[in-house]
Amino acid sequence: MKFDDQLAAFLYENKTLRLEGIGTFTLDSKVSVPSELEKEIYYPIEGLSFTYNPKCETDEDVITYLVRKLHKIQPLIRSDLESYLSNIRQFINLGKPYTIEGVGTLSKNNQGTFEFTPGNFLPVKEELNPKRENADHNYPVRSQSNAGRVVAVILIVIAALAALGGIGWGVSNLLSKRQVSNNNEQQQGSIDTIPQTGIDTSTPITTAISSSNTPTASGINNATSATDSANYKMIFEITTSKERAHRRTVQLHSYNHNSKYDTTHIGDVVRYRLFLPVRIRPSDSTRVKDSLSIFLGSRVMIEKQ
Repeated sequence: MKFDDQLAAFLYENKTLRLEGIGTFTLDSKVSVPSELEKEIYYPIEGLSFTYNPKCETDEDVITYLVRKLHKIQPLIRSDLESYLSNIRQFINLGKPYTIEGVGTLSKNNQGTFEFTPGNFLPVKEELNPKRENADHNYPVRSQSNAGRVVAVILIVIAALAALGGIGWGVSNLLSKRQVSNNNEQQQGSIDTIPQTGIDTSTPITTAISSSNTPTASGINNATSATDSANYKMIFEITTSKERAHRRTVQLHSYNHNSKYDTTHIGDVVRYRLFLPVRIRPSDSTRVKDSLSIFLGSRVMIEKQ
């Protein structure tokens, strides 16, 4: 779960925001934040500073604020926030800048400390659907209705399953015709018979079709040929816990999703990257990433294999 909007709103109201393992953001008390009715969506930020402190603890007022705004119990908010901040730290430690929308961008310098670049910010407003200021961290903003999001995901899954069934029928029909043709040629004593492929047409389509051409349930509606598609890893979580990686992978397998995980090493630290392997057109990568972000409830990164 992302807390960007809520953390930005807390900073504007309280002028100070302390985040675990990251540091303290401070907004000059002289800065006047106009209401959303008095301004455009974006306006420049002034007087915002940051102090890096890896031993910093999240202010309890932040937890209380999130509980009030999100209407969830405190243990759940605390757990989700810890996971969110852990993902930010891991992302930055991998050498990639991370933008907290409405606050600014954090990055890691050559000395191993976090640097901060203030960005533009906007007042929290559920119905707005602005373009995010950093294209590297675009993600689907909240829709007006959770029910609408669920319906969209269901329709995507149904469309993908229908496409998979159509491909299976076509392959099965092609194999049946080829086998009949082979039998006729053998009966006529033809020398140039076509060898049997050895594929059992009774096998479920998920195993009879090459995995490189099998659409996934992430919203791919049409099969693509090997010449205009590529293999991607849709990375949706990074964790230092092997137990967490294994448990989440098993859980997604129970939902018929081919989740996998690999490892990266930074010094002596091993990190486990959970991802869904897909084969899609490059032009469809953003759409598939957004669909998976909605379905999994977390930000998804794309890596070409």
